[in-house]
Amino acid sequence: MMVKRGMLGLVLGVVLLSAAGCLEDEKAVSVALPSEARNVADSNGKYKEPVTLRIGYYTNLESKWPEGSSDSFSDNRYTKRLEEMLNIKFVHAFEYPLSDYAQRVNMLISSKDIPDFLLVTEAQFKTLAEADMLEDMTRLYEQYASPLLKEVIQGSGPKLMRRVTHNGKMLGIPSTLPTHDSDGVVWIRQDWLRKVGIQLPEAITIDDMERVARAFIGQDPDGNGKDDTYGIQSTSTFLTETIRNNSLDPYFGAFKAFPKIWIKDENGRIVYGSITDNTKQALGKLSELYRAGLIDKDFGTVKPDQFSKDISKGKAGIGTGYTSAPMKLLADSVKNNPQAEWDAHYLVAPDGNYYTRQPDPLGRIMVARKGAKHAEAIIKAINVMADLDNNVPGTSQVYMDSPGTNWSVRPIQATFRREDTLVNRFQRLKDAADGKLSPERLPNSDRKIFEDYLKGFRALTASPQDWAYTLYQYRGGNAVLSPVNVPVYNEFYGITDTMEEKWGELLNLENESFMRILVGDKPLDYFETFVSEWRRHGGDTITKEVEKEIAELK
Repeated sequence: MMVKRGMLGLVLGVVLLSAAGCLEDEKAVSVALPSEARNVADSNGKYKEPVTLRIGYYTNLESKWPEGSSDSFSDNRYTKRLEEMLNIKFVHAFEYPLSDYAQRVNMLISSKDIPDFLLVTEAQFKTLAEADMLEDMTRLYEQYASPLLKEVIQGSGPKLMRRVTHNGKMLGIPSTLPTHDSDGVVWIRQDWLRKVGIQLPEAITIDDMERVARAFIGQDPDGNGKDDTYGIQSTSTFLTETIRNNSLDPYFGAFKAFPKIWIKDENGRIVYGSITDNTKQALGKLSELYRAGLIDKDFGTVKPDQFSKDISKGKAGIGTGYTSAPMKLLADSVKNNPQAEWDAHYLVAPDGNYYTRQPDPLGRIMVARKGAKHAEAIIKAINVMADLDNNVPGTSQVYMDSPGTNWSVRPIQATFRREDTLVNRFQRLKDAADGKLSPERLPNSDRKIFEDYLKGFRALTASPQDWAYTLYQYRGGNAVLSPVNVPVYNEFYGITDTMEEKWGELLNLENESFMRILVGDKPLDYFETFVSEWRRHGGDTITKEVEKEIAELK
């Protein structure tokens, strides 16, 4: 069983981690603590003697340190704040590249050699819990978690707490993702649109995308007299649970198709979204676009971390991603060409609605190795992160002057945000821009964004990261606030017994089948063969297990 769970963690760990890309019951109870943990904190919770926590860490080279800074992953403004406030120091037990993190952690779990503190996926959590390798955090959470942290966790509903509980014990602290954290937006170069004579509203259709892609390929939008510009971009990871940079996910929403999540059909029955007729229709249209040369012919060989290559070089004017995509997808475009002008559009279905698959509210889970000293200290540190994530009054942001330095450089690489954090911020900034909210009433963390907005996007291109961050908050935010934005939630998060054994095989079947249909290696009717094989190789059994789990949760 350990081997099976390890294999599942390898398959699911990466998915649960992208997600990621791109993260309080208030009654305290007494708890008997080990002698070394007694009487070591002052009235503010700061330890009188330094406490060192060994933690696993991944390196994310996409995050940009402030210009001229000597900050590093092990010594930065986050680590300094935690040391100043709590006298807590973090030591990296290991540093793995983000692309290797999930697989490396699986290997450590298999060898039963994990550090004292570690962020893990849900699959990895289950393996550790069943192997009795985790510290019981139940009473520590009750005593040390701040009211805000408890509000954040409980605000995501009882299902979230259940997912970090094993045999009645809370064995981990869940990080959280707010709603609308991953709404899929299509980013299009506006200067190119003007050159080819096309005007677009914010809400666009598949037909609009086809028209724009043809024009961008055939009408020399960069004006160099060469046939060297692209239409629709993607990578080999073209379909995900929500969205990644330059995936094709938004195109499925335009067909009311919701692959890779569990949904209710028109009769109220639970169905896996990848096997529906709407998903088949979306694949059919994408296959047409590919055969017409409107989707980059080489997309199947483009690695996920190469998503911005043609955009950065000024050879592509269409990209997809989160509302926050400008930070990674577009910033180099205006760095290399300050005349590049981008804006956000969203794909709507024939009924006029913009369907957005919502992220799993559970990010990763912070666990403590069984027997780890000062397990309560990790909760204290998370309280500080929750204050930052939710803009608690009086809490100054650590990297407010450097939007390119994101939360992934923290010693605790997760966010702990209220469900409505993003929507509220987008609305505040919009209200300030519309004159409905006095700028003085904005939180400190929002004021620079509003001030940058007032400068105008063209003026901001001299600082590409400021330009990108402001574009994200205002133009990406408009997509989230659109009245036609219809959030779509996964009906089931978790892992059933048959999933542990079969899910990796089924995912491979799905990904291979969809790719073959899209590039024309198989006809569209092959979709029915895929569905039949999916059901026969465990899909039907898993569906019944999911239905049972949902019924029990109710």
